[in-house]
Amino acid sequence: MKRLFFTRTNLFLLISIVILQGCASLNLASKKSNIIETYIDLNAVDNDQLVVSLNPGSFPKGEVTFYMPSVIPGTYEYTDFGRFVSNFKAFDKNNQLIDVVKEGKNTWKIAEGKKLDRVSYVIDDTFDSPEGKKIYPMGGTKIEKDEVFLLNLHGFVGYFKGGKEWSYRVTIDSPADLVPFSSLESVSHTATQDVFLAGRYFNIIDDPILYTNDDSISFSLEDIEVNLAVYSPTGAHKAADFKETIETMMQAQKRFLGDANATKSYDILLLLMSMEELQQFGGVQGALEHHTSTTVVFYEGIDTESLKEYLVDVVSHEFFHTLTPLNVHSEQIHYFNYNEGIMSQHLWMYEGTTEYFANLFQVQQELIDENDFYGRMSDKISSAKRYDDTMPFTVMSTNIVEEPYQSNYQNVYYKGALINMCLDIIIREQSGGARGFLDVMQALAKKYGVDTPFTDDKLFDEIIAMTYPEVGDFIKTYIQGETPIPYTEFLEKAGVTISETDQELPSIIMVAPQQPFIAPQPNEAGTRDLVVTGLNNRLSEIGFQEGDLLRVFNGEEIPALTQENMGALNNLFGTSFGWTADQEVTFEVERAGTPVTLSGTVGVAITPAKGISAMENATPAQMALRNVWLHGKEE
Repeated sequence: MKRLFFTRTNLFLLISIVILQGCASLNLASKKSNIIETYIDLNAVDNDQLVVSLNPGSFPKGEVTFYMPSVIPGTYEYTDFGRFVSNFKAFDKNNQLIDVVKEGKNTWKIAEGKKLDRVSYVIDDTFDSPEGKKIYPMGGTKIEKDEVFLLNLHGFVGYFKGGKEWSYRVTIDSPADLVPFSSLESVSHTATQDVFLAGRYFNIIDDPILYTNDDSISFSLEDIEVNLAVYSPTGAHKAADFKETIETMMQAQKRFLGDANATKSYDILLLLMSMEELQQFGGVQGALEHHTSTTVVFYEGIDTESLKEYLVDVVSHEFFHTLTPLNVHSEQIHYFNYNEGIMSQHLWMYEGTTEYFANLFQVQQELIDENDFYGRMSDKISSAKRYDDTMPFTVMSTNIVEEPYQSNYQNVYYKGALINMCLDIIIREQSGGARGFLDVMQALAKKYGVDTPFTDDKLFDEIIAMTYPEVGDFIKTYIQGETPIPYTEFLEKAGVTISETDQELPSIIMVAPQQPFIAPQPNEAGTRDLVVTGLNNRLSEIGFQEGDLLRVFNGEEIPALTQENMGALNNLFGTSFGWTADQEVTFEVERAGTPVTLSGTVGVAITPAKGISAMENATPAQMALRNVWLHGKEE
């Protein structure tokens, strides 16, 4: 769901992660079933702000409560979009103001609900407001007059208490030269006005709109229409640049999914941001999935070939969400509580299954080879070790918006995927290669589908009934339980093992594929220092010691560790990825209060790592299982 993508440009975020990581109210069910008329004028931008107006139709007597969402699906954290609202007003039918009381960050109450005709408020965007730094860009909002509008509608449109199932008609006036791209149902379209229909508030949340210049491509995946729209501030990237890559990748996904995907259309909204905006979000880039679309935000300065690679990994993950949670989801997802953190226990599936399939399909469809796949799974094993390996995934999932569980969220992409890998191998073994975990998900999708949620605490029983007792043992021990997974035990069933290897690191400043050698730590002055927390062979040979405070990085003084300086820090450390082995580098550290200068050549940094590889002495049975696991058939 919330899919963060770490590149060299957000290295500092990786460093930071080491330590940081919505009288009694009226029962409005009796309200007339009027459509909530919603109006936004994109021509009336003032200081990157817009006015939103909602007319809910008549209410009977009593108090009316209006909410902006505090939690949105796919982010698994409190985002509190009410903080971007100002000048909230309520009007009667004579256009006269009536009293409104704000309660908390996301709630407004109107005592004289019978008088209410409409509400209006001013919305600030997240891309350049101070509070916006706390919102991931792919889930944020961008208002740039006459240029581009990223309308993640959860940042613009709220809902009335008791009214999450009410319909919305959203009318948007826009500049004539901007075109809307969205999976939201279009009722009418002219050059200057669009009318969209949302069947319930979920569709407001689930169907973002990108207004931009008409740079888009389309293609068909049998019965699925795919649209890619691109906004590039300088025009450096065009939608046509990515058509072949995205089409090849999604065709392979469609073959992999088979009948499990009944989506009629899918929209990819790619917004490329400036360096200033990248700094605004502390280097974060990535994508946020929706049922039939995804918003993707990357830095425009990435070269086209690299951006293609990133899009394959990110978009493939998001498209697999059309399997889960689109077609397989719990009541907590279907009837999402946007103002309280009531979560499902199945993040191991929503994110873990999705991430696993996003890698498995690439080897099965021959987009990558077996060694590439092994390397990806090896990296996930290494990354998973950075998190609490005894934390039950079901407990973490249910409590994900709170600490200490929120700090372990990223593990859904590592251990979550590995959980699915093991389940896949178990099912392949027990079925003699005839079935895998994809078959289980296809059966669940056929049973439930888009409109029918499962009961959260009954899913495991269903999966076990569909498969084998060994699957139940794994679930109880490794998903619900506190026992770390012995990956070697499961991999060896498929003739694959884990052994010690020397792994070349992408930069001298890394001590593991996703772990820098430094981390910010608080000091007595109330600020933070960059402290050396790990070493590789080259850092040791140059003379670094754990506990050193890094002051100068190859001649550049380390700026203050503030949000405003994250972009500069990313750029500074990012240069190391381009250093050559024979390049001379110099650093200054503070050691026990004394300045120390360190220098030497970059060389080649390596680290001991446990890598996955095929067993040389695998039995015919193991090789047969490996082939059906990785290729979907015996060779």
